[in-house]
Amino acid sequence: MPDTASPTPPIKKSLTVPLEPGDAFDLFTSGIDRWWPKDSHSLAARDGAGDRTRVRVEAREGGRVIEPLPDGREAAWATVAAWVPGERFATQWYVGRDEAEATFVDVRFAAINGGTLVELTHSGFDVLGPAAGDICANYTSGWDLVLGCCLREAVAVAALT
Repeated sequence: MPDTASPTPPIKKSLTVPLEPGDAFDLFTSGIDRWWPKDSHSLAARDGAGDRTRVRVEAREGGRVIEPLPDGREAAWATVAAWVPGERFATQWYVGRDEAEATFVDVRFAAINGGTLVELTHSGFDVLGPAAGDICANYTSGWDLVLGCCLREAVAVAALT
């Protein structure tokens, strides 16, 4: 019987924020540098320079999520696969890896009573081969930090202004 490993299940995370969908989308994308935990979740953090880095999103399908590195080079984390302001932001996600090893991060913004439901699905880990399960596990806890702490704090500040 052939060895048919089951696919690595996607990561699914959600967060309700007290912002309109368009504002939540803008904060998530164009405001990413205000909330992303660069001191721990960036390429520069590997060299101890995460607190001095910046992250930006090129606001279009085919654009990139970019981290300018301290030495002047730019590192692409992802390529924007879907750009629908107020509704959906999706990327081919390969931060720190070759583009051929991209996974897929899909973030959707849906209006609910009193705000927006932000739903993140990170899938496609099987492209990473035998390490897929371990990498998926790391992202599971990583997305908890990124969404649960960092984005939630930025949303609280945005909601006050």
